[in-house]
Amino acid sequence: MSHVRNAPDPPATDPVWTPILTGLRATALDCLQTSFALLADHAHGAGSHLALGARYGFRTRERDGLVTVEATSDDRAAEAVDLLGLRVEGRWMQLDGPQVRRLCGPGQPLYVTADAYDLPWCPYHGHERMRHSFLVTDAADDEVTVVDGYHNDTAWGAARPGVWRLPTADFDAALAGGAHTLAVAAHPAPAIDVPAMLAGNAERARRARPKITDYLARIGAALDTVAGVHRLVLDVWLLGRARDLHEHWLTAARPDAAAALAGQGARWQQFSARSYVALRRAQAGRPAAPELVDALAALLAEHLDALESMATPTAAAPAGGDGVRAAVLGALGDTLHLDGAALRTTDVLRELPGFDSFRLVDVIDRVERRLGVEVPATALSAADLRDVGSLCAMFGAAAGGAR
Repeated sequence: MSHVRNAPDPPATDPVWTPILTGLRATALDCLQTSFALLADHAHGAGSHLALGARYGFRTRERDGLVTVEATSDDRAAEAVDLLGLRVEGRWMQLDGPQVRRLCGPGQPLYVTADAYDLPWCPYHGHERMRHSFLVTDAADDEVTVVDGYHNDTAWGAARPGVWRLPTADFDAALAGGAHTLAVAAHPAPAIDVPAMLAGNAERARRARPKITDYLARIGAALDTVAGVHRLVLDVWLLGRARDLHEHWLTAARPDAAAALAGQGARWQQFSARSYVALRRAQAGRPAAPELVDALAALLAEHLDALESMATPTAAAPAGGDGVRAAVLGALGDTLHLDGAALRTTDVLRELPGFDSFRLVDVIDRVERRLGVEVPATALSAADLRDVGSLCAMFGAAAGGAR
C-alpha cells in the first residue's frame, strides 16, 4: 500500500520570485543547483544561471558502495563561487526550523538543504529520502516563504518550480531532522572567456576518457543488483541534465558552436526512459540488459566528441593568430599533461616538463588535426621546433597556405 499524505497547498504568486522562476532553465538543473541559480538570476538578471553550464567536467565518487557522478552540496557551492560570483559567507549545520527562521532577515534569502522526505511541497514527501535545496526568503511570525526551483516528474507526482508560504509550525516540522543552511552574498559575476572555456572543455573532455572507461566498467559490474540499476538511472538523469545545461549556455554564448550538440538531448531523454524501464524490471526481479552500459558509453562518447570539436577553428576560433596559439598550447597541455599556468612559465619547448622529440611528434600531429592542416616536411626545421612562438608561426603559415 502506498504512503498516503495530504496534498500540499498550491504555490503562491510572488512579485519578486515568480518571474525569476519563470525564466529558470529548471529542467537542466539538479536539486542542489536550482537554488544557486535562483540567487544568481535575482542578483545579476535573467539567464545568469546558465553560466553553471559553461565548464565541462567528469568527476566520480563513492556513495553507498557504488560509483556515481552525483555532486555534493560543497561541489555546487564551489561552482556557484567560480561561475556565478556568489560567495558563501555563513554556514550552519543541522539547524532546526526556529534557528533557520531567526537567521532569515529582510532581503537576505538563505540557501537551505534538508531531507525531501520531510518537505510537504515536494512529491518525495513521505516517500524517498534525499538532500534537496530551497530558499527561505522571508520568515514572519506566522508563516515562512519558501522558494523552490526544482522541476522533475517523479513516481509520486510532478515537482514544479514555485513559491510556498508555510505556517510556521509546518515549516518547523519539515526541518525537525536538521537543515544545512548557507548565507550567500552576490558579488559581480565573473566574465567568461568563451573561446578559452571551449578550449578548456575540449582538454577536459580528452582527459576524461580514461575515467569514463573505468566508470562504465564499474557501473556495468553493479547492474546485477537493484541498487546498481537505480544508481545508473540517477546518473543518466544527472549526466543528461548537465549536457542540457551546457547546451543552453552555449546557445546563448556561442550559437554557432552549439550546433555540435544538436539532437543529443532527445537521445539522452530516450535513454533515460529506457534506463527507468530497466529499473522497474529489476525491481520486479528481472535482470537488467548489459547493453545499457554500451548505450551510455555511446552517448558519452558523442558528447565528448562534440566538446572536442568546439575547440577547432571552425567552431571556436579562426585558424590564424589566437586560434593557432590556442591550438598549439592546447596540444602541448594535452601531450605533456600541463595546465595553462605551467605552460606560461616558459616559451622554450625543452624547458617544459616531460618534453622530448617523441612528445614533439605527438604535439605536431594534434595541432595538424585541430587546425585541419598538414605542415610540409620542408617546414620542419630546427628553428621552427625551438619554442612556442616559432611553432605558432609554422602552423600559421601552413594554415594560411591551406586557404
